[in-house]
Amino acid sequence: AAITAESLGKDEVTDFLAVSFSSTDYIGHQFGVNSIEVEDTYLRLDKDLEKLFNFLDQEVGKGAYTVFLTADHGAVQVPSFLKAQNIPAGYFDGKAFKERLEVSMKSKFKTNKLIKNISNNQIFLDHSEVKRIDEDVDDIQEFIASEIINYIHIDKVFTAETLATTDFDSGIAELVQNGYHQKHSGDVIFVLEPAVISYSITGSTHGSGLTYDTHIPILFYGNGIKQGASHEKVNIVDIAPTISSLLGIAFPNGCTGVTLEEVLEN
Repeated sequence: AAITAESLGKDEVTDFLAVSFSSTDYIGHQFGVNSIEVEDTYLRLDKDLEKLFNFLDQEVGKGAYTVFLTADHGAVQVPSFLKAQNIPAGYFDGKAFKERLEVSMKSKFKTNKLIKNISNNQIFLDHSEVKRIDEDVDDIQEFIASEIINYIHIDKVFTAETLATTDFDSGIAELVQNGYHQKHSGDVIFVLEPAVISYSITGSTHGSGLTYDTHIPILFYGNGIKQGASHEKVNIVDIAPTISSLLGIAFPNGCTGVTLEEVLEN
């Protein structure tokens, strides 16, 4: 309807249409990545894409448009299923984690108001309370890191001070640092063990920097695209500069990726 009503692809000015196929996300969360329900929805998605491409061929013309397709994340297999196959996996109890940490914090600092929030694997301190008790925030961060690294299902812990002053260039540490924002991130960031999630036992989720969450497909098709395949690692942020290069326009001002030259015909 958008293509027809907006007359997309009917003149010399490039039009851009972004479409989100969200059923895969909802069904993947509900049933897990290796479920028959997910298999079924991807078969249906394939038919939806066929319908879209046939429509573009008719309305815009074969070879007259370019398509890219990717995803915002992958997901872990259902941990309860993995455990049934004797593969290490588990579930993170956020409530028990917070309660245990608060007990330790009160014992050490004589207050139960230092932790403002725990969310997205980040611990946020109440900096007004830190100031009131006249403690160094770096010391509190280090105490938390030393404390929770011994908790069940915690694999790695990073303090904000470490992420702001250390340059990580590989592994999960690099990914955590890439996602760290000095103004908005927590005082302590923790990483769960592989295949450990905070979720129901009947579904699956995502959010880590591990391979099962970050390894996704990226496909280019159509006008200006070279036929072929690659197993080299690329990044989702490389899409914008690649499309910009194809169009012969400047990169977006927030662009951090590079052009995937092997994708383009010229």
